[in-house]
Amino acid sequence: MIRLSWTLSYLMMPQRSKTETICMACQKTFHEIDEASACPKCGRQQESQNVCKDCQKWQANGSYYYINHALYQYDEAMKAYMHAYKFQGDYQLRHVFDTKFSQFIKKFAVFDLIVALPIDKTTWTTRGFNQVLGLMGDLSNNEVLYMKRDRDEKRQSQKKRNERLQTGNHFYVDVECRQQIENKKILLIDDVYTTGRTLRHAAETLYRQGSDRVESVTLCR
Repeated sequence: MIRLSWTLSYLMMPQRSKTETICMACQKTFHEIDEASACPKCGRQQESQNVCKDCQKWQANGSYYYINHALYQYDEAMKAYMHAYKFQGDYQLRHVFDTKFSQFIKKFAVFDLIVALPIDKTTWTTRGFNQVLGLMGDLSNNEVLYMKRDRDEKRQSQKKRNERLQTGNHFYVDVECRQQIENKKILLIDDVYTTGRTLRHAAETLYRQGSDRVESVTLCR
């Protein structure tokens, strides 16, 4: 927890305060991914830079270029954070990572468009916010990708691994947005890469509509 002490001069002459949003002890519970020993295709932390078995399977079945870059490991501490942020709806928790994550995203300046993965209308209604947009800080999102999911269908977080891999593609590009993405290099943004099914569906949708290159950045893998 971060505790702040306000001085009398600050209270009398308020100004924008820049403070840390997470204490050092909590910060140490999250583990960054070391790119020197991570899968070069999905960012999974491992003991070498060899392509992991999951990505080998994707490569065998895929015909387009796609890789993911991730900042943190999706371990128990991160799972607890995501539960509080996404599923308990504590929107203020976006500030724990928004500065560092947005800086990580900016490393990929070669891309023409930054596109946050959208959420469906039911999730908007129940959650009240897109968790990906919250994590992006002050970065602008290009709203060219949309999602339409059956009302009664399970969310990805409710599915087992095999169910996730068999999920259909719910993404689409609006007719008015097609010209914006044609021949463009697009960087998808999401919070978690698990099986990769959702992000790859998004990439496939953008490629079908004429995108030149699609990669993604996730907070964790």
